Amino acid sequence: MDLVAAYALGVLPAREHALVTAYILANPAARAEFEALRPTADLIGLSAEEPVDSARSARMKQRLMTTVRQQAASPVGATGSGRTAGARSSWFVGAGLAAAAAVLFALVSTIQNFSLRGELANANSRAAALQSQIAQNERVRTRDREMIADLTAPDAQRYPVPEGEVVKHGSHLYLTLHSLPPLPRGKVYQAWTIAKGTKNLAPSIVFTPSPAGAAIVALPENADTLSVVALSVEPEGGSKVPTSKATFVRPLS
Repeated sequence: MDLVAAYALGVLPAREHALVTAYILANPAARAEFEALRPTADLIGLSAEEPVDSARSARMKQRLMTTVRQQAASPVGATGSGRTAGARSSWFVGAGLAAAAAVLFALVSTIQNFSLRGELANANSRAAALQSQIAQNERVRTRDREMIADLTAPDAQRYPVPEGEVVKHGSHLYLTLHSLPPLPRGKVYQAWTIAKGTKNLAPSIVFTPSPAGAAIVALPENADTLSVVALSVEPEGGSKVPTSKATFVRPLS
């Protein structure tokens, strides 16, 4: 049931979808749990906040200004020309420190400006990535809910095949398979279709079942345009024409 909850919330790894979907279809309690969590899933949001801390630069500025004032106020000579020389020396020291402080403040401000721009750009990039991920998760949740609704619909048409069935509901077509034989290395299962009014097999989706041999696959074709669905084992990436004997060939009638 924890996996059902993760499925409903859109955080279940894709490789687990077929197994959990099959469990939901077979278990009324799991289906009730899935339906109960759907409103909660719609309320989930993501946010991020990163305040900027300028305390360090403020302390630096304060220490430097204190040094400028102290140096400017400190006498170098005691009397006569020494006092004048000391005053000049003190003035030059203070002016030099003030100039250095101005340069340093300008440098710190520039660095902070570039740093803030970089942080803002990174934050914007992360926000865009999060928005994209949220949108993708919502599309996955919508597709999964639609698939479960189709597979459990009372008016869905079901066509038995070895190790499962082909399910048609409206324009949607699914393969719901279990206990498929393990695939050799470098091989995948590939679906094939024949459009109404033709005799040629057209390549469709490729997939790999779970370790237990289960797979629930939504075919991308419009079911209303098809007359036959078939399945075969093909090299990774799929084939343009079948290279092995079909696991099944099922007319949709």
